[in-house]
Amino acid sequence: MSNHAELVHLRDASVQARRARPDVPLALATLVAVDGSSYRQPGARMLCDAEGRVLAGAISGGCLESDVAQRAASVCASGVGSLVSYDLREDLETIWGFGTGCDGVAHIMLAPWRDGAAFDDALRSAQARELGVLLTVVASADERRIGEASFEGARAASGARARVAETPDARSRTSGFDGLRDRVLHAVQRTGAAFLGTNESGVRVFGAPVHPPVHVVVVGASRGAEAFAQATASAGWLVTVVDHRDDALTALTLPTDASRRTVLAEHVAGALAENRCVSDSRTCFALCTHRFDHDLAWLRSLIPTRVPYIGLLGSRQRAARLLRALTESGTILRARDRARVYAPIGLDIGGDSPQAIALAAIAEMHTVLHSRPGGPLRERQAPLHTRSATPSIATDIAMQSCPLPTTPPIPHSRERR
Repeated sequence: MSNHAELVHLRDASVQARRARPDVPLALATLVAVDGSSYRQPGARMLCDAEGRVLAGAISGGCLESDVAQRAASVCASGVGSLVSYDLREDLETIWGFGTGCDGVAHIMLAPWRDGAAFDDALRSAQARELGVLLTVVASADERRIGEASFEGARAASGARARVAETPDARSRTSGFDGLRDRVLHAVQRTGAAFLGTNESGVRVFGAPVHPPVHVVVVGASRGAEAFAQATASAGWLVTVVDHRDDALTALTLPTDASRRTVLAEHVAGALAENRCVSDSRTCFALCTHRFDHDLAWLRSLIPTRVPYIGLLGSRQRAARLLRALTESGTILRARDRARVYAPIGLDIGGDSPQAIALAAIAEMHTVLHSRPGGPLRERQAPLHTRSATPSIATDIAMQSCPLPTTPPIPHSRERR
């Protein structure tokens, strides 16, 4: 599930829960740090209620959810957040009986769910195609601040950077909450990765990136476009089908959230330049017009953009002709430009139906966006899941590991199910 889709799912679940059972408090579990290997990475979230039920989201491969949900009850009762750590390495795995097969320590922040305003702000920024940061207070001398969440969009982050640089007492503020908050914010904005910062006063702030949703643009209103749209929607991504014919677009049966856009071949460059058709680093294109001149027009206009994936439907020979025509018309193709063109489109999974082609293409886009090779997992020599140390910030802020609990997980209770 994409970052954006997960936030939408959590926010919708909280609204539904409050509407159905307004007197039952909610709690949010956030994976704030991982030492070693983990199915999920920092920033993964899960929504629970005071009765120990999981309402939405996930923070592991399924092994921790039940115990964390049980612990959420006390957080809901006290109104104060708490940090829980699970050592899933072989020794405690045997003692506690998780049977996960993981090789790491997961640090999870449990906090009362308040109004969800930070999530709303994050979703608005993501829809505007901006990278934002969700900030959460993990530890503070003031217990009321623990679990406090706020959102900072790209413009706010730039402003905060200017504030830190220009304020005369900025150096003295680095030991306080504001200084730590700004530094975590800048680190996440700079790298696009999650960070957990701690200062000498014991304040701890976790920042997680909020990426815009992946957007797939299918060019060509063929029946295959319907299969592309269905596969894209199933991945939790946005999809837009583009064609030069209004009637062909109207005739398509697409998912509810899919968009239709009419763009003439001669107006492609203008549509991209004016952002009438999204073409950023979180957008993938599938050129499926079945018309050589139209595919060429789109390809020529997409090369100068930041899109990481341009897929061409058709044979290898047709793709070679398109690239040759592109260079002969004066377009300079650098190595990194050619690397973004995937032709024929999709992974080699077999099948020639529109559904199989769409599945192969969406899978290939996923590998590109996540920098993975796309081969069988049984042949992968590297760890299946990312191994990462506790996040650190290259500043004067000291980083500390989360303390491990000395008590075992809460036993499952059937009465509370």
